[in-house]
Amino acid sequence: MVTEQTGHADRDADQLAHAGRAADRGASTRATLLAAAREVFMQEGYAQAAITDIVALAGASVGSLYHHFAGKADLYMALFGELNAAREARTRAAVRKVRQAGAADPMRLLLAGARGYLDVGIEQRETAAIFTRGDGPPGFELMWRRAVLDWVTWNTEFFARSGEPLDEAAAIVMTGALMLADAEVSLAADDDRARQLVDGVLAVLARLGSRPPQA
Repeated sequence: MVTEQTGHADRDADQLAHAGRAADRGASTRATLLAAAREVFMQEGYAQAAITDIVALAGASVGSLYHHFAGKADLYMALFGELNAAREARTRAAVRKVRQAGAADPMRLLLAGARGYLDVGIEQRETAAIFTRGDGPPGFELMWRRAVLDWVTWNTEFFARSGEPLDEAAAIVMTGALMLADAEVSLAADDDRARQLVDGVLAVLARLGSRPPQA
């Protein structure tokens, strides 16, 4: 005999299962729309990309796109956020790996993190190129500047924690070099050229880091 309490429990379980399936479908649709937007932005650029092209490639509807995103600019910003999240994760993982191997020199740790950061740029060159074309939505430049400032802050605090302070000017120079290298990597003809650029920039930073500042 099914009690009222058992019936409520079954309905609650069904509702949770339904909500879970809906959430999975929503996440899948969102990921598909982002992948389609990435492809259209890569092929057409942001300014020329059309919402209709994105939803057609995703096999979705305009309504479903606006359910997950505010519009084309929101898709662009979300892709930039994903790329930055991948860079941050790789940077932290690279620093952690070198530190666990016994390295303590802050410059060595910083260079390991920088390589991790730039390696993401190599692996996702076509995606990164979307953001170096200069045709992004209004407000993107401010978002990009904030990302640069976050890197400057991270570099400065990283050296401060190590007991070897890095002044803001040096942090800006090093961060600017990484950002410029990242932009050039995204525009490189192939992976080999991209890796040559990364190796060259890191070699220069290593030399700069080994020299005491001149009065």
